[in-house]
Amino acid sequence: MNTLKLLASSLLLITIFAACTKQGQSQQGDTTQAAATAVKSGHGNGIVRAIDTSAKTITLDHGNVGTIMDAMTMEYPVSSASMLNGIAVGDSVRFTLEDRGEGNYMVTNITPIKKG
Repeated sequence: MNTLKLLASSLLLITIFAACTKQGQSQQGDTTQAAATAVKSGHGNGIVRAIDTSAKTITLDHGNVGTIMDAMTMEYPVSSASMLNGIAVGDSVRFTLEDRGEGNYMVTNITPIKKG
């Protein structure tokens, strides 16, 4: 009877160990896949509709941005609040937009378009 209990306990431990090992491999694969996903970027032109330096965001009314974003008006986070220095509401700008996946977009470069 003790041999049967020992065998059953051993089988249970082997099953639990195998399940944990498989779960760990799955999570490691997910991390590798996420790291392999490339950030896409595109360049666009637009008009500044709003700036919020404390929230580090800019609202742009823009045309298509490469193949990553259709024309629209949208608020975007910027990678650095200092990028907003010298930019004003109503300015025409050129900008670089990164698509970081899952609806996560960020303006990484922005410059005013000189008038005239």
